[in-house]
Amino acid sequence: MAIKCKELVYTPINALSFRVTGGVKTLTAHKVNGQIQSLEGPKGLNISLGLTLEIKNIKYKVNIIEKAFAGKTIYYKVSMAKRTKSSTFVMPMLSGNKRLYFWDRLFVNCFIATEEDKDCIALLYRWSSDPLYIKFQKALAKFSIFKRKYCPTSGYEMFVFNVPKKHVRNYKKFLKGQYSKLSSAYKKSLLEFHEAKVRDEIGQILYKDPKRHRALEAKLDIELPEDSELLSILDIEIETYNPEVYKLKKLI
Repeated sequence: MAIKCKELVYTPINALSFRVTGGVKTLTAHKVNGQIQSLEGPKGLNISLGLTLEIKNIKYKVNIIEKAFAGKTIYYKVSMAKRTKSSTFVMPMLSGNKRLYFWDRLFVNCFIATEEDKDCIALLYRWSSDPLYIKFQKALAKFSIFKRKYCPTSGYEMFVFNVPKKHVRNYKKFLKGQYSKLSSAYKKSLLEFHEAKVRDEIGQILYKDPKRHRALEAKLDIELPEDSELLSILDIEIETYNPEVYKLKKLI
């Protein structure tokens, strides 16, 4: 007979989030307006918004707590922030693929603006002494569109680039939420960057997949015009770097 795990298990997902699995039935989620504010558990456990926690030597600021499912199994996803739309649709303008950019380990988010930079491509990373990351840093600084590097807050590095001239039009279309109007060549490069197929979510957005169109209509309970984009327009505030969102606090 199988024995269900009653211990809580904490697993990093990437530089933004970690997962809580195992004995999640021992946790009580406290909500305000439908949003989880904290998770309380045995032995005084309290995971609440604003705290900084260390999971397997990685520090996370708790800004988002979500209940999720893997099949029928419940787990909680705890995050500093969501992936920005810029990470999906603008970062590929730098070429390469997400593995080359430490996407699942050190890359935090991409932005279209910082406190001092406008209309740019800004990449936020967790600092690391890994020799491969040090080599990667030097490679980024050699990009012809490289603008500057700075440390916005302890434990992070920001790399700021100008928008490549060949992608200025695509960049402007992105700002307007015109995902399906990105150039054919860039759509192909974007899918290659994310190692995605046309049938995947990104491809469905870029090529206005009818199934996604119908699914959105059902979800929103409205009839969408045939020429509607299949992803909401960007929120400038979210796509602009805010140090307070990512700033790590001292551990309790």
